Amino acid sequence: MQRSLVNKWTFFNPTQIIFDFNCLEFIPSINYQKIALITTPGFKRRGVVNRIEKILNDRLLYIYDKVTPNPTIEEIDEAALAIKPNSPDCILALGGGSSIDTAKSIARLISYKNDITLSNHFRKQTPFREENSLPIFSIPTTAGTGSEVTPFATVWDAKNEKKYSLSGKDLFPKIAFLDPLLTLDQPELLTISAGLDAVSHALESIWNINANPITISLSTKSLEISLKTLPELKKSGENLLARKEMMQASVLAGLAISQTRTSLAHSISYPLTIAYTLPHGLACSFILSELLHFNSQADDGRLEHLAKNLGYTTINDLENELSKLLLQLEVPRLIHQYIPIFSDITKLTKEMITQGRANNNLRPAGIEDVRDIVMNFIKKNAF
Repeated sequence: MQRSLVNKWTFFNPTQIIFDFNCLEFIPSINYQKIALITTPGFKRRGVVNRIEKILNDRLLYIYDKVTPNPTIEEIDEAALAIKPNSPDCILALGGGSSIDTAKSIARLISYKNDITLSNHFRKQTPFREENSLPIFSIPTTAGTGSEVTPFATVWDAKNEKKYSLSGKDLFPKIAFLDPLLTLDQPELLTISAGLDAVSHALESIWNINANPITISLSTKSLEISLKTLPELKKSGENLLARKEMMQASVLAGLAISQTRTSLAHSISYPLTIAYTLPHGLACSFILSELLHFNSQADDGRLEHLAKNLGYTTINDLENELSKLLLQLEVPRLIHQYIPIFSDITKLTKEMITQGRANNNLRPAGIEDVRDIVMNFIKKNAF
């Protein structure tokens, strides 16, 4: 990146990161006495919730274990209503991005004395008068979303087919407990989808108008790890070294997007997840090579620098490598299981321009640009 392009920037991330095997042993360091745990039914079945209960004893005040993928406004409002009467003084999230985003939303909602809801906030524009959520602690069990170190939460309005975001410094988790052992039970689809989400975060943080030297360095290191590690996890999900490295790549990318937010790939992904329940990581990664080509036309030196740092002679070489990676991970086949007639997604191109995401992209993109990007993927993969 040319020296003159970023003259003024800031970096702020207050989340403490504890990375260790058997990281659950560190959760007594949470300095609160009335803890509400937010998780999914699976972690109760697998005994992880029971381990946390034994560690925290009577400090664990309430367990909400009904989080679903892509949590809806109604589900989160219902959870907050159930938890609030117990008066927790902090929230602990266990799970992937959906659990952590749900925990952040609940922490914001129950900090109010009145019964404010996400439904009223997003559908009726009832404002949050202040950003003062309960303290949040996170235990991610996927390597991809980075939500454990960001000030954002994604929530879904299935009724109106919309995606919304909460944001604010109060949504930064106080501590993120990262334990690769907790990712070992992930099925292959979740492993690949989450990993590709991390790849997308890293790339989007680089071809981003909000990029700065720290975010670019974090993202470059993340890609250096993830591009070689994801194929290893495809071969063997039991590869603990690869699990560890993928979790490191994920948190590095999460730290980067905590400053820049995401851009055009995520903008394109949202209507696909809403319309087809396409897993988020697949939805935001399938056109990464096409987006690299698109953004290379406006490169100010950062993408060329990225390619060389990753060991490629040109941006085109990196573009080809991304295409090979997606084929190696069988992304076209996986997408086809959710969207049999893939050309149908071109009907959604108007919805693929999401403000706050698309306008972060290095090169400005309109509806026709997005259509061309998607069509290039369709032609390349013979959909």
